[in-house]
Amino acid sequence: MPHASLWDIVTGLPRLIVGQALHPLSRIFRGSMKHPESQAELADLVNKTRSHQIRAGYTHRFIQLMFVAAGDRVFCRRYQYNEPSWHSVFLSDPGGQVRLDGVEVNITATVPHDMEAVMPFVDQAYADALKKLGASFMLAGAVEPRAQQSTLEIKFSEGSVE
Repeated sequence: MPHASLWDIVTGLPRLIVGQALHPLSRIFRGSMKHPESQAELADLVNKTRSHQIRAGYTHRFIQLMFVAAGDRVFCRRYQYNEPSWHSVFLSDPGGQVRLDGVEVNITATVPHDMEAVMPFVDQAYADALKKLGASFMLAGAVEPRAQQSTLEIKFSEGSVE
């Protein structure tokens, strides 16, 4: 993947900033989102929401992170590589939660069993999501090898949010 040019950044950044600034207003007009009851509904919620957060376990803080859906499957990747991290916690204990525009959902996060086969679909989902946000200039970092290798699959986990 080629790196973003200065022109890509200059033209994409204002769109990204405006989208983030208007997001709370769009949430008001859209109304509250329905809590998902299946993996397919979780993937649909990921596609419909803009604010994605995750926490490993049930006591850590939520952090902002971009999720993407490929079919009914949901994925996330690291963009910072310090340790310890939310990623390393999930590798040792897959339970946690996501918050999607305020809707909290219990999940498990694991390395995809078919990582090599699913990688092109996840990369494309990141490209599509970043383009939609006006942040295509961030794509090179989202699909670099270490980001790809940090891919986790987020699976809906039944049970009430703690």
